[in-house]
Amino acid sequence: MTAAGTDGRTETLIRWICKIIADNIRYLPQTVAIAKGDLKRQHNSSDLGFFWAVMKPLMYLLMFYFAISLGFKNAKNIDGAQCPYFIWLAAGIVQWQFISGLLVGGANSFYRRRMLIKHTKFPLLTVPMISICSKIKVYFITILILMALALAMGVKPSIYWLQMPIYVAFTIMFLYVWVLMTSLMNVMSSDIVEFIKTIRSAFFWLSGILFNVKGRGSRVFTYNPICYLAQGFRNVFAYHVWVWDERRLLFNFAVVMVILTAITFLLYKRLEKRLPEML
Repeated sequence: MTAAGTDGRTETLIRWICKIIADNIRYLPQTVAIAKGDLKRQHNSSDLGFFWAVMKPLMYLLMFYFAISLGFKNAKNIDGAQCPYFIWLAAGIVQWQFISGLLVGGANSFYRRRMLIKHTKFPLLTVPMISICSKIKVYFITILILMALALAMGVKPSIYWLQMPIYVAFTIMFLYVWVLMTSLMNVMSSDIVEFIKTIRSAFFWLSGILFNVKGRGSRVFTYNPICYLAQGFRNVFAYHVWVWDERRLLFNFAVVMVILTAITFLLYKRLEKRLPEML
């Protein structure tokens, strides 16, 4: 491939990313409105509705709290962590709860919105954001709960908490690319959903949610975006490390994101015109 050809593909990819950003900003009100409707439909079968969406991750955290505080009384802090072990663990669990809800469910985004895609001019590139927005309210609430638990357990607020929005933004970026990529793959083959279900447990165990990846062949783990995002929350609460201080981890995350984005771009260009018919 010639240098001119490579430069042309790179320029096209950059223009496509700019289009993603422009479309999502332009249609943000419509996206949020549709996501709110989804959230209501998900919980309209019970009287308390949205309450249960918040209670599920909260009960998950409480389960681990009692298991650690009562069942593992002698559990010590993770080496180098400046917070109780439970807060260290909860930081990873909050990330996993949000991400895991879209690992599989996000792959059905296009099929779930097929009427919207086929009969309106709603941009394809904003559809994945609807799935993310339908989960993001609970995500923000669990982050606030995590902060409250940290304060209740004696963790003092620090200037490092200010970088929380950076890791939240990174998490949304990763999930957007993941949802778009897997949704496109799912249009090509319905087996992709079953495949993701099969490997979801591997994502969990290889993401360092329950154990400290440092000193455990961590170089391999740093190429797992979920591991990096969980570690980012722990840098906020436990390790007091700035996002730019771990340049190697940030670089690895960026490399994986570029690869996933390039794959997604190729899939999108292949299916863009035929997608409504395939749905």
